[in-house]
Amino acid sequence: MRTSRDLRALIEVLRDRAERRVGVSPAYDDLDHTGDALRFAKVALRGGDAGGRAVTVFDDSPLAVATAGAPDVMARVAARVLGPIEALPADERALLLDTLEAWFDCGGSAEEAAKQLYVHPNTVRTRLRRIAERAGRSLTDPRGITELALALRAVRQTPRPPTPES
Repeated sequence: MRTSRDLRALIEVLRDRAERRVGVSPAYDDLDHTGDALRFAKVALRGGDAGGRAVTVFDDSPLAVATAGAPDVMARVAARVLGPIEALPADERALLLDTLEAWFDCGGSAEEAAKQLYVHPNTVRTRLRRIAERAGRSLTDPRGITELALALRAVRQTPRPPTPES
């Protein structure tokens, strides 16, 4: 890539045409760095949502690449943090995890998450309280928020095996 604008243009084309997950490495200007770039692209690839068509750019997605970099470790973290939520029936689990993801996507704003989810902000707040209680994590403590974000990202990256409910 010659410029960051060229890279952005390429990423937009990939986002429009991707049929599966795509991982993009950081730009590099020396062929000796190709091996590292390939490794970073593979980590970014694993950082996208399982079954999704997302384009994950290594340098733009630190949370996604951090969780994808050690999938076995993150699976254990996710089980520990979100285990009580993962044990819920599929529809209830999806509702809570989708709410948590919307809340993160909206910068921690219940009002904005409510707009995205087409529900009242108090509904979002109630679901977030249920998540915090079940997970034993505070949504006002930076450590609790970080643990929930890491666990959610790990869950989203991992393909879920089919169940009788699905």
